[in-house]
Amino acid sequence: MTLTQETLGARPSVAPFAKKRHRPGDVVFHAVVLGAVIVAISSLIWVMWSIVKVGVPLIDWDFLAVNNGARPKTAGFTSALRGSLVVLLITMLVALPLGFGAAIYLEKFAVARQQVAARRAVLLRDRLANERGLARVGTSVRLIWARLVGPLNRFVDINISNLAAVPSVIYGLLGLAVFVTFAGLSESLLAGGLTLAMLVLPIIIISSREALKAVPSSIEQGALALGSTPWQAVRGQVVPAAIPGMLTGSILAMSRAIGESAPLIVVGGVVFSTHIPSVNPVNAGSEALLAMPLQIFFWAARPQESFRDLAAAGIVVLMIVLLLMNSVAIFLRNRYSKRW
Repeated sequence: MTLTQETLGARPSVAPFAKKRHRPGDVVFHAVVLGAVIVAISSLIWVMWSIVKVGVPLIDWDFLAVNNGARPKTAGFTSALRGSLVVLLITMLVALPLGFGAAIYLEKFAVARQQVAARRAVLLRDRLANERGLARVGTSVRLIWARLVGPLNRFVDINISNLAAVPSVIYGLLGLAVFVTFAGLSESLLAGGLTLAMLVLPIIIISSREALKAVPSSIEQGALALGSTPWQAVRGQVVPAAIPGMLTGSILAMSRAIGESAPLIVVGGVVFSTHIPSVNPVNAGSEALLAMPLQIFFWAARPQESFRDLAAAGIVVLMIVLLLMNSVAIFLRNRYSKRW
């Protein structure tokens, strides 16, 4: 017997999905959001074009590496470029080792140490009941410290996340109090570099922890199964796999540091100087604090139109430096990052 459509019965027709009706409020909301985006992007394009149109014709070799006078015709960006280079080197030398080390400890060893401290606290509490005299005092101190390990780790973890959102001017006030007033470093490139290192340190720690967290735990467990110590597993397997992500976050943090002006102004940065600083970081303690954002700020505040044109040229140079640093970060991420 042959089964036909009549035998099986007509297949029920499937009604098409009804087209979603947009409420008037949704339409108005989307229109407002789209209009705001268009206005913002158009304003940004107009500002960027105005700066590029005025600044690019003024950029030449003399502007970047020779001129350093006080008049518009002889003014240049030499001191600011060299000062920013030294500040960036100091920031990297201080922030990268501290940030990487803190990230590795907090992500890979803090929890294990907290568990060890909790077990040790139980043993010390049992031992405390059988001791007398000075031995009891020493055991009590060790018990208190063992109980503080967990809260201290949580306190540090929470405050690192909070410090990443603190306004940069607050770091300027902290640098002024710690490095200039207390340590006596004066308003130097060294003080500016250390201040910016404090600024980017939470960002480096957070981005490095995320890079370490992205590495599968099976890699570390495999190294431990082969007889490696926890430190050997982290140093030889986890950190090399996380290095591309750690470097990407660090370069982006350095990009933020090189464009900051508020902390340097608070620390006491010199907005103009005809002195050309040394690019040797060893001499940073005796060099006045000069940087590209400070030079741009000085030129933009002058009433002469020619100085404002120089400020536009300085902004273009700063944007090119930032774009280059961001491009390096993107290259490292795309070239060396792994998909687990």
